[in-house]
Formats: sequence, structure tokens, C-alpha cells
Amino acid sequence: MAKYFVSTCLTILFLLPVARFAVIPSKPTTCAAVRSLNKVSNNGYYSLYDSTNKPYLAFCDFQSDPGFSWTLIESLSLNYARSSTFRKSFAFNAPSNECTPNWSNYRLSKAKMTAIKNAASSTHFRATCNFKADSEKGLQDRRDYLRVSFCAFDYFLTTRSSWTCAVVDYINVRGTSCSKCSIPLYSHSSVHHLFIDLPQAKSSCGRFDVPNAVSGEDVFGDYRAVNNQFSCTASSSSTTNWWIGGIFVD
Repeated sequence: MAKYFVSTCLTILFLLPVARFAVIPSKPTTCAAVRSLNKVSNNGYYSLYDSTNKPYLAFCDFQSDPGFSWTLIESLSLNYARSSTFRKSFAFNAPSNECTPNWSNYRLSKAKMTAIKNAASSTHFRATCNFKADSEKGLQDRRDYLRVSFCAFDYFLTTRSSWTCAVVDYINVRGTSCSKCSIPLYSHSSVHHLFIDLPQAKSSCGRFDVPNAVSGEDVFGDYRAVNNQFSCTASSSSTTNWWIGGIFVD
């Protein structure tokens, strides 16, 4: 009996370090990991960890796009988006207010974006307009909205000196929309943010034709020519929000 008791105790002691190790959660690098580890579903600010294991505050959206978790990587008002500081593709390191997330002048460093994109749960990127952090869902609808998989466009953090036709999950510009259609995206150099030029979209790739476009109209970024009917560029304080995310399974 004594031998059995000692053997049992030794077995428990041997397993205890394993058990303790098993319950220590990984430090999340994306909002999808936050949701998985902490079982949360409310939009808000959560702590993420960069590639050096340092924590930082990021905004997570779990509500606006059913089935997806999104990490905010950039949010700029029209005034800031049109400045030379932010007319840069995501291939360039141009961080702003990383420690104080906000909606008018915010961009993560390229290192943080890379860590988020390289996570197994990160399969897509998207752009939204005027995301409302203080509302339950953040977006009322998908008007003026873009969602693309990294599989369809693998130049998000790199540059390419030409338009790239990408089959997007969904795009909506002023109510004109399509799913699984080919749209030209441009991400090049230090003088152009990732964006879509509507005249280029009308004449190339899947020929996405948005009525009443202004000459040279840019949407979702760069903004050398804008239309005040597009909600990201309706006023100087309108915001364009860029995210990296992916599908989650609870």
C-alpha cells in the first residue's frame, strides 16, 4: 500500500509542471488570438504582443463582420491621409501614435503589421470608412467597404510597380458593389498608399464601373482626387480604417 501511495505521489508531482505549463495562455499577437484565448466578443481595446514580446494596445473588431476578427492597423482622417507622411504603401515603416490608438492619426509600425499578418489566423485585409468605436457593431452596413484575402493579393507589405488585378471577396463604393470580382490594386513606392483608382477599375481587370466618379477618383487611400459622396472622403474629418484579420471559429 505504501509503495502504491509513493508511486501515485511521484506520478502527480511529475505531471504538475506539465499541467501548469498547459494552462498558461500564449501571448496574443492578433485580435483573433485574443478572442480565442480570452473568449471575448465585444469590440474594444485589448493588449497584443509584438515580435519582441512587448505588449501594446490595439483595437479589435469582433462584431461588424460576422465570422471575422479584425485588428486595426491604421486609421487616418482625410486631412492626414492626403499628407506626404501617410502617402506610403504598407511596405514602408511610417508608425504614428502606436501607444495611443486613435481614429484620425494612427498607424502601426511595419514590424507590428508583419507580426499580425504572419499569424496563422490572418487570412484577409479590409478597408472601412468612419468606423464607430463607441457603437456595438462599429459599422451599420457595408457601404464603402473592401475585403480581400492575402491569397488573392500578396503584395500588402511589399511593393509592385504596376496595378495588380485581385479577386476581392467584396467591394462597395457608394452603393455599387460586387463579390468575387477582379479589381486593380496599387501598392508601390513611398509616395502612394495602397488604393484603388476608379477610372483604372472601370477600364481594366473585371471592369468595375462606379457611376458618377470624378476624374481620377481614388478610393480607400492616396486621395489625390476625391468625391465627397464617398464616405471616407465626405469631409476633412472622415476616416479610412485599415485592418488585418481572418475567420474565427469559437
